[in-house]
Amino acid sequence: MGPIIYKDIPAEVKDVDVKRGIVEGYFSTWDIVDAHGDEIVKGAFRKTLQENGPGSKTPRIHHLWQHSSTHPLYRFIDEGTLFEDNKGLFFRSKPSRTTYGKDVLLLYEDGVINEHSVGIQVVKSERANEGHNRLMELKLWEGSTVTWGANEDTPMTAMKDLTPEQQAEKFMERIDLLAKSLHNGSYSDETFLLLELNLKQIQGHYMSLINKIQPDEPTGKIDEPNNRTSLDRLLNDLKI
Repeated sequence: MGPIIYKDIPAEVKDVDVKRGIVEGYFSTWDIVDAHGDEIVKGAFRKTLQENGPGSKTPRIHHLWQHSSTHPLYRFIDEGTLFEDNKGLFFRSKPSRTTYGKDVLLLYEDGVINEHSVGIQVVKSERANEGHNRLMELKLWEGSTVTWGANEDTPMTAMKDLTPEQQAEKFMERIDLLAKSLHNGSYSDETFLLLELNLKQIQGHYMSLINKIQPDEPTGKIDEPNNRTSLDRLLNDLKI
């Protein structure tokens, strides 16, 4: 069995109920080849869920915040909280009533976070005819809620099939969302700093793309998109 690796998944969030403190979604989805040439197939988590999943004798799989063992959100003990279905690895979690647990629910509700990642070890894999790796059996340690772009390469990897213009538009949408959250959100200082870091990273990628799109234009003269002035004002207000 190899080392623990992390797979970032732009998987869907199905439902968030802040009042009840519950979030539902997918930690992983089937039949998608990721940027590293790996495809997780249906059934890959079957054995690990039987051994350490909900309802087993030793339920050890956790929902974490940013892959941090010091920031556990939930332990999957009860039946129906973590299982494979036809779409992927479904989870139903009730984050702890800690400050960061409450922040996570608010971030889900605000749409700031909607992506997940799994901490896994590959037990069995095979080479597909198309040339990529099919991950047939995995040991699952945890599923994490992650901030898009927390890993510096994540934004570019997630949008590798888009044109520079399309990527710039997506980055601007992300910047607007983060700006709104930083101005209006009631998060803890730790979460605020994380969002601030995310905004810095997205801004860096955005400016790199703009320079590719309009290489002859001085950065200060670029007027695409229309929200450029508000972005500068926000970054100045936040002292970024």
